[in-house]
Amino acid sequence: MPNRNIIEDWMLKSAHLSGTSLAATQISQVYARLFFASAGLLYMLFHSADFPVYETGLMVVASIYFAINLISIPMIRRTPLSAFRCLVFPILDIGVVSYAMMVDGGQNSNIFFLYLLIILGNGLRFGNPMLLYTQFLSLIGLFTMITYTYVAYHAAIDQSLLFWHFGMLLAIPLYVYLIGQQVEKAVKGQMEAEKTSYNLLDKGPLPVFTFEMDRDNTPRIIYVNSAVRETFHCNGADIIGESADILTLPEDRQEMIAFCRATLSHHHGKQPNKTETLYIRSRDISGNILKLLCTAICMRWHNRLIGVCFILDISEREAMQEELESVHRQGYMSTLVAGIVHDFRNVLTNMIGNAEVLQMNTQDKSSMLQLNAIIAAGERGSELITHLLQLSKNHKKDSISGYAEGSIIVKRLENIMGLARLQMPPYIQLDCQIDTPLHDVAISMIEIEQILVNLINNAAQAISKNGQIHVHVCNYPEHRLSRPGHPCMCIKVTDNGSGILDEDIDNVFEAFWTSKNGQGGTGLGLTTVQRIIKRNHGSIEVESVPNQHTRFIIHLPPYIPECNNTMVNKNKCTTNLNKQEHQPDAPSNCHVLLVDDVPDILKIHQSMLAHLKHTSVLAENGKQALKAFLQESSHFDLVITDFCMPKMDGLELIEHIRQLGSNIPIIMITAYAEDNQLQRVDHYNATIINKPVSMEKFQQAIAEAMASA
Repeated sequence: MPNRNIIEDWMLKSAHLSGTSLAATQISQVYARLFFASAGLLYMLFHSADFPVYETGLMVVASIYFAINLISIPMIRRTPLSAFRCLVFPILDIGVVSYAMMVDGGQNSNIFFLYLLIILGNGLRFGNPMLLYTQFLSLIGLFTMITYTYVAYHAAIDQSLLFWHFGMLLAIPLYVYLIGQQVEKAVKGQMEAEKTSYNLLDKGPLPVFTFEMDRDNTPRIIYVNSAVRETFHCNGADIIGESADILTLPEDRQEMIAFCRATLSHHHGKQPNKTETLYIRSRDISGNILKLLCTAICMRWHNRLIGVCFILDISEREAMQEELESVHRQGYMSTLVAGIVHDFRNVLTNMIGNAEVLQMNTQDKSSMLQLNAIIAAGERGSELITHLLQLSKNHKKDSISGYAEGSIIVKRLENIMGLARLQMPPYIQLDCQIDTPLHDVAISMIEIEQILVNLINNAAQAISKNGQIHVHVCNYPEHRLSRPGHPCMCIKVTDNGSGILDEDIDNVFEAFWTSKNGQGGTGLGLTTVQRIIKRNHGSIEVESVPNQHTRFIIHLPPYIPECNNTMVNKNKCTTNLNKQEHQPDAPSNCHVLLVDDVPDILKIHQSMLAHLKHTSVLAENGKQALKAFLQESSHFDLVITDFCMPKMDGLELIEHIRQLGSNIPIIMITAYAEDNQLQRVDHYNATIINKPVSMEKFQQAIAEAMASA
């Protein structure tokens, strides 16, 4: 029994199956035996002079040999692993070949080469152990045949030919044996790597599934890990072989199929390892909507092209959605928006600060990229609320507010569409068509995003049952805003909702007018869109057929750079030169009095200062800070204070410090950058920086404050 287990272990571990079953490999070997036996029999029939003498015996041996091989086929199918068959069949093969050589003239017979075929065939199919075994049997068979013919028939022995026979039986299999060892090492390494990869995927916390295309170009799931089964509460066996869109809502299935096709199509292009991303929706076992971020790559696995999709559940991250309260009078707008800006800047300060603190403590490149994305998102949020504040105060500009590069617009629009899709009710399908390449436009990217978000939200509110929103972005050279070689940008947002009545179509851009009274509409979304577009010298049109469709058509002017006349470029160049020429060196080892009423922000700013090699004493309001400042044992090099705080705000704290006759450098951090009271800070020789505060902004402000002291 131990010997049998050893042989069966050889057959399993050493067999070069290449995706074929052990039974199929052995059956193919049976067919090879039958073929070469038939060929050898025909060869002797026409070549061997002694064939008539041994005809009866040879035919009996051939018949038995054929019968045994044919009978073995159903046995192999029933029991692929058989130690007896593994040991006996090579003996049978060598015995038949040795007998055939004797019939065909003994040592001089060309049947000899069948020894090599037997050795190499077993070695290539079942590895080096079977190669050595059949090589040993071949040497015994050849020696036995030569000895028998010499003793029985007194046949002469050709010593040089005998040397070559034994040399070939030793050298050629030995060469194949060495090659086989290298192949086995490579196969073993590949199997271990595949096993490790499989374990990482199967036991990892991130849901992962793999897919490949069928004949109908439909992505079919071929593997799911345990996290997929837990996330979607499904049996993995039930979805194997199903279309990949089974994991999504019906409204998003076409997006998932297109996503999978795009992933596998990249192997034909210039970027075979390009990563695809998609925002998609699904449901959990309770019927709740899951908001998912899918990332997929294309790879080869066992000579098959497959896609590997990683799924990230971002439902909780996207759950917080702020609602703007209804505003009944335009006079309240500035106060309301200023409050929102303050709170949001504090949130952004917290977000960006935490991200930068994490960056200090990580060396992982993947984490660094994700943290950079968080910081970039926070900075975009800061730009967004700045534009919101400008709109609330009726700021008017005669020149353009900025420009956006076409290459950047495409990626940002794809992200915006993905995020907007996650906010859609499950009965709404949102799709987007972006014609590339896009030309640069004379409007900031933040304002383009504001336009799209408002129009998409407005369209979603007009759909009460199964519906569709289609966004089309393209260049439009025929519009009056276009210039030769510089087409304007056209954005079309179409929905099949309730539409707008003819008598109401002239009112849609009026402030506070809404057709959705009592349903959450503020009447400011389309007003904001129109004001942004007019301020940037664009145009907007609306066409609607009640209960059929509504389409908003926006044209934005192209950006045409003029080095001599563009104030934006001049200002940018001047700013960069000033930064390069007048940027003071940042000091270190300062003892700082740090004041803020928000504990999280206080800790973040303390961590930033520590990273910049400064020590700090913390205070949560102006009174605590003044008490710490008045202590004789305390000696501070710098004061950093928030503006808006309870009990005593930052401005009062600065006034008390200056009344004490101290000229200590002071930095005021504020979310109320437009507050008129802040003009008084200049009289006290203090530096102002706006929230959110990044590490770079902190460092520059400290350098400027210390340099001006």
